[in-house]
Amino acid sequence: MFLITGIIIAALFLVSTSMPFLSWVLPYYKIKKLEKADLKTKIIVNIVALAAIGWIDIHFLVTYVGVFISIEIFYYILKKYGKNIQYFDKIFIISLLIGTGICIYIYFNRVTLNAGFEQLKNLYLQKTTFSQYEVDMAFKYIKNNFTYLVFAYLNMTVFLVYYFLHKEDFFGWEVSYLWLIPYICIFFIGKYTSFGGNLVTNILEVLKIVYIMYFMKIVANILYEKVKKQSLCFVIGVFLGLISPEFAFIFGALASGIKIKIVKS
Repeated sequence: MFLITGIIIAALFLVSTSMPFLSWVLPYYKIKKLEKADLKTKIIVNIVALAAIGWIDIHFLVTYVGVFISIEIFYYILKKYGKNIQYFDKIFIISLLIGTGICIYIYFNRVTLNAGFEQLKNLYLQKTTFSQYEVDMAFKYIKNNFTYLVFAYLNMTVFLVYYFLHKEDFFGWEVSYLWLIPYICIFFIGKYTSFGGNLVTNILEVLKIVYIMYFMKIVANILYEKVKKQSLCFVIGVFLGLISPEFAFIFGALASGIKIKIVKS
């Protein structure tokens, strides 16, 4: 059981890292499979998984421990000690903690990572039909918005983990309006001081994410009153949130302080 589960986890790690939209599969499987297991079982399974992943490429262990095991650990901590914390707040807290850790790691390894970034850029130029201008623009966007992209990826991952683990009460999930306080403070700092730039812009975009996710739930909830198919309503809510993030943020932020009741006609 230990060996098979560990190998499955290693295989799901490869899937999760090669296809970002499936990044939730690994933490979901581990929590679902091992949630009721004792500590000894969890440790042994993780040792097997670490050995299998390290055998493939030892550098993968940083991602496995720093991202996927961290999601699992924070999930259990908030489940035990954060009973009064709303689901969307838990998702955002986990993403902030892990994302901050990733940003610190990247900062202290920026020289090596920048060299790898340039190598990847050259590889795209050699192996694809994109022009120099197109590749430069794409990589410039990634570099300027890297902080936001890291947190967006993590929020998507943790959000989907929680959704598939607790989708039976998804429509009851709530969020705190208190995330608006740092957003407003940073907005005015960026507007009226010399501390503007990409970092402030990225932080503001990160703080919007929690209310965009909340907007997705509201849309899904409204549609469910008519359609009665939760999965379809969820997909539509996610789609609308992605195509109109600014509106989703404004609506979600306003709704975070207002109890919206759907009145059937």
